[in-house]
Amino acid sequence: MTSRILIIDDDKRLSEMVSAYLGDAGLRVSASATAREGEARLKREAFDALILDLMLPDADGLEVCRRIRTTSDLPILMLTARGDAMDRVVGLEIGADDYLP
Repeated sequence: MTSRILIIDDDKRLSEMVSAYLGDAGLRVSASATAREGEARLKREAFDALILDLMLPDADGLEVCRRIRTTSDLPILMLTARGDAMDRVVGLEIGADDYLP
C-alpha cells in the first residue's frame, strides 16, 4: 500500500516541487494551501504523514500543529523558511516530529 502524505503550504511552487520529489519516490501526495483546507482534509481522509509550513495565510503553523496533536499522533514535519533555533525548539515541543528550515 502506498503511503499518503499531506502538504499544508501556501507556496504553490514549493508544494509542487516536494510533491514531485515524493511522488517519484512512490508516495501519494496531496496539497492544501490553507490551514482550514488542510485540517478539513485530515478529518475526512487518511494520511500517513503531514508536511506543515509555519507561515500560512489563515493560521500559524505552530497552532495548527498544536490542534492536530490534540487528536492525532500523525507524524508531522515542519518545513519552513523560519530557521531560528527558538522556532525549532517550540515546533518540536508542541509536537512536530521534525523541523526542517
